[in-house]
Amino acid sequence: MKKSIDFLITQKCNYRCPYCSQSKGYTKSLEEADNKTISAFLEFLKTISNDYEITISGGEPLTHPNFFFLLEELKKLDFKVSIVSNFSYPIKEYKKIKDILGDSLSELLVSLHLSQVKNLDEFLNKAVEFDACKENSNFKVASVLSDENCIELKKIAEFLKQHNIDFELQHMRIGNSFVKYGEQAADYIKKYPISKIKEISNTFGKKCLAGRNFLVVYQNGEVYRCYSSRFNKIHAMGNIKKGIKLFDCNTPCLNKKCTCPKPITQGMIDYNVKMPLKTMILNTYNSFYIPYYVVKNIEIIKAKLAQSLNFKNKG
Repeated sequence: MKKSIDFLITQKCNYRCPYCSQSKGYTKSLEEADNKTISAFLEFLKTISNDYEITISGGEPLTHPNFFFLLEELKKLDFKVSIVSNFSYPIKEYKKIKDILGDSLSELLVSLHLSQVKNLDEFLNKAVEFDACKENSNFKVASVLSDENCIELKKIAEFLKQHNIDFELQHMRIGNSFVKYGEQAADYIKKYPISKIKEISNTFGKKCLAGRNFLVVYQNGEVYRCYSSRFNKIHAMGNIKKGIKLFDCNTPCLNKKCTCPKPITQGMIDYNVKMPLKTMILNTYNSFYIPYYVVKNIEIIKAKLAQSLNFKNKG
């Protein structure tokens, strides 16, 4: 089974996508990993096996001043690395990623945000140029589907198919739920492959390997077993700057629903194994900390509420 660690090195981004809760339209508190956090992350990696794949994302990771330094250090440690970017930087910056990582570059996933791209032809030509030099690395273009961009994405998907470039539709998510599409977009995703990330509503109490085979490191050094765990004491793994360790036993999921990409797509959730007693004990313990985590993440909550309200008003 694949093992993964996601490191979100920054919340900062040069785009202002309306469906992103980190957009400046919804939040003013955007941070990036400082040198201490990056150093602590690299020291942590020295304590584990290099069969984990490291995904560097954000925000837009290329906005971070130490982005390329981090790649050089990951190469020295012999980890496979994936990068998630909006592909807004010049092609030479993406070729530099390939030059630094070489065969250690597992995948470059670039997000096409039509509302932010000023020159679509330039974006697509850049994709063709990078694909030609990717060598053994995977290269994929992904785009969030909306009712408004459905027709244009059909044309883009056809162009990329003609150039043998992988393209993936992503289901728009507001808050922690996927949106319901109108008739045209809904019909499109029935006929075209869409991301395997689905909203799973029956994960509570089921055995999950997140925390052992997957963890998320945020720009401030906080570590959680998955993306759906920012309000769970049991799922919080501490701060990378103070030292953390991977879970050494199977732990039940305490989320009522899950939209976390890696546990879902990499088969870390065992839907056939329930852990009722352990779930009850941990959930009771966890409930005492919910007010603390609400206060701790109040800016995140405000941003997601503002995002949801904005889309409801438009609807």
